[in-house]
Amino acid sequence: MNEMSGLYSTLNVAVRGMTAQQKALDVTSHNIANAGTEGYSRQRATMETTRPFGMPSMNNAIGAGQLGTGVQVSSITRIRDSYLDYQVRTENGTMGLYEGREKFLTEVESIFNEVSDTGVSSMLGEVFNSWSSLSTSQNSNTRTVVAQKSKALTDQLNSTYNLLSKLKENCQQVIQKDVVDVNGMIDQIDELNQQVRAVKIGGNEPNDLMDKRDLLVDQLSTKFGISIDKKALAGEDLKATDNVGGPVPGDDLYFVRSDSKDDVSRFSYVSKIEKNTAGKYDVTYYKNGDISSDKNKVTITMDLTDTQYTDLDQNRVLWADKEGYAIDKDKNRIAGTDSKGAVTTITDGSVVATETDYQIFKPITGELNGYMSVQADIDKYIGELNNLAKAIAFSVNAVHSGESDATNDTLKFFVNSDVGGLEDKITAGNISVNKKILDDVMLINVGVGVTTGTSDGKRALAISQLRDVKLEIQSIGEVTTRDDLLTNRFSVDTTLGFNTVKSSSNGMTISGYFTDTVTRLADQTQYAKKTVKNHTTLLAGLNESRTSISSVSLDEEMANMIQFQHAYQANAKIISTVDELLDLVINGLKK
Repeated sequence: MNEMSGLYSTLNVAVRGMTAQQKALDVTSHNIANAGTEGYSRQRATMETTRPFGMPSMNNAIGAGQLGTGVQVSSITRIRDSYLDYQVRTENGTMGLYEGREKFLTEVESIFNEVSDTGVSSMLGEVFNSWSSLSTSQNSNTRTVVAQKSKALTDQLNSTYNLLSKLKENCQQVIQKDVVDVNGMIDQIDELNQQVRAVKIGGNEPNDLMDKRDLLVDQLSTKFGISIDKKALAGEDLKATDNVGGPVPGDDLYFVRSDSKDDVSRFSYVSKIEKNTAGKYDVTYYKNGDISSDKNKVTITMDLTDTQYTDLDQNRVLWADKEGYAIDKDKNRIAGTDSKGAVTTITDGSVVATETDYQIFKPITGELNGYMSVQADIDKYIGELNNLAKAIAFSVNAVHSGESDATNDTLKFFVNSDVGGLEDKITAGNISVNKKILDDVMLINVGVGVTTGTSDGKRALAISQLRDVKLEIQSIGEVTTRDDLLTNRFSVDTTLGFNTVKSSSNGMTISGYFTDTVTRLADQTQYAKKTVKNHTTLLAGLNESRTSISSVSLDEEMANMIQFQHAYQANAKIISTVDELLDLVINGLKK
């Protein structure tokens, strides 16, 4: 009987061995099948010895030693380096930031189009050259050339302004799509988080679910900086790591929480900011960024300063609760009206926050930051283009009319096309040549007298010389007038015999100012491109390091498969041998 007991024990050891090797082969097969699956981490069957016979106790003397009972698979684990995950996600944020900036700065550069003959710089030169030609020959042909070259310049300024404005709108549309994508990814991560915990509670390892969750977290990290708090049962709490101003996400604003699916935050997108008749702003946002239906639209009336308006206009993303309603720093909903005119409130009827408590999401890294920050750059270039237009209009009009005060100028050469015949609030978007002059080029003032009709060409010469005059263009603002720019700079030129614009030691020439703008744009674009290139190399290295640890090596898996196969066959051979021995013992007793 002892022999049979021992044989049955050996049989059990072999069976356990076959079962363990079978599970190991299953894991190897799963690895091979997912060799090309994005985000998959190779898995490994961890084996351990089973509980042996002859465990030591007070009443059990250990003879020759404990007798082993075989092997079992204790767990199936995935091979993952959390520190490399952290490094990759940090680098993803930096890459997202500069890729977003490079994309739009490159488009800004192409809009300025300064490498061609139709760029603003080239046209500026042609305009001043046409005035120089007019100073030597005052016939209708040279006058027409001045008018048409000037019109071509204003058309180019209008076009550049409009294209930049449209590009900013495109950038905001990309932000809106990102908000929808981000909220969608967060929802998926939240759902996977709950599934992972449920599997862990059941005593199993949710390796594939955790891979899916990590892949989504990797993708989310390209949008903005994220931080993960590891929780029990493989749960994760997800939050933003960087936010300038507003609530501090590191304190209590989480996107995903293991212990609560309700106390979480999302993002909403500001689609429109319009000034109303009361002097305030009607700010319209869409819950969770979903603009597909008006049922998601909420309007808040806000009293914004110029700085707050610019801030909201360039960033466009509001902190919101899970349903997408804008919240304050204490996570209370902000009062607003929905598409049906109903006031938004918290479900339990609590007091809502005031209009001044809105919170803007301002990441300092990631794709969203790239799109937000590049809007500030676009606004800056639009502002500098407006300054250029004003400098051209103010200086040429002043010399053309002999007046530093626009109100005394009865025939302005450059005007605001939105308010015909006036110079008020002139920008690159509305600057145009006076229609009266385009219709009758003989109205162009060419000589010393602006009313006597003299045509000695001196006034045309003075306008052509404006290309070398240094103006304080950099100090021009939205409300700057001709008189403001030319104060103490408009006086009699004794050689020409009439008032002209004098240079400022702190100023820049019109062409020099624009060249400086284009140069800084080129520097910004090149910096973004070089940064993307450098971080592409760095990210590739980090991904390679992570891949070397987590990805499936077919050579290694084939070697493992052969090893497990041989072990399986050896255990099967033991069973076959025990079967023969049992047959010998049982059948031998009959003889």
